[in-house]
This record gives sequence, C-alpha cells and structure tokens, in this order.
Amino acid sequence: MKVLIADSDWHFSQRVSRFLESRAHLVVHEGTLGAALEQARRWLPDLVILASELALHDGVMETLSSLVPRPAVLLTEGLDRFDRAWRAWQQGGDELLLKPVLSGYDLHQAIVTARENAAAGVRAHAPAAVSA
Repeated sequence: MKVLIADSDWHFSQRVSRFLESRAHLVVHEGTLGAALEQARRWLPDLVILASELALHDGVMETLSSLVPRPAVLLTEGLDRFDRAWRAWQQGGDELLLKPVLSGYDLHQAIVTARENAAAGVRAHAPAAVSA
C-alpha cells in the first residue's frame, strides 16, 4: 500500500514510516500542505494520514478526494484540539487518531477502520452540518 503522511511533526512521521515500511508499505512524508497536495497529485497514494490542522484548510479534503478516491486518517494532538479534528473528519476523513500513537496496533486499527469506512461509502456524501 502507498501511504502519504502529511504532518509537520517529523519525529511522529518517522516513527509511523518505520512501522509501515517494516510491513512492506511504501511511505512518503511531507511536512507542508502544498508539498503534500503536490505529492498526492503525482504519486496517487492508497491512504493519506493527515494532520487535522492541515485538513481544515479550504478545499483540502475535496482536493484529495478528487485526486484519489482514498481513505484518510486524520490526526489530532490532544483533546483540546479534538473539535478541529472532528470538523476535519466531517469534511471527508475516514478515521480519527489521537497523537501520540503509543502502539503500532492503534495505528493499524485506524488504518483498517479508515479503509473499511471508505469502502463502505461512509463518506460518500458530505455531512449536512458541521459542529463547532
């Protein structure tokens, strides 16, 4: 599976990359939104792991969805920022994951759930309302 990680947290991204690469996945990490969108256009990943603060920029989730019909795991760093992650998820995410990810099992479960949600069409239609 080709995985694009879009997060400015280099240490987190390296940890996740090592975990996924050890399981034979191809991983690319981009730290900025512009670079991540460009990489998605060129590389067409099977899965996107995206920091929720990047997902909230206007049109990001729509752009990623139009480029690649792919699942997206959205990251949030703490419950104090959970509202932003929730808004991002409502715009097109398939699963939320709270950082720091303490085990590979949590990451694996988030990926499996995102893929299942995407395949089931959970995000086939945009939600009618976005909570604050």
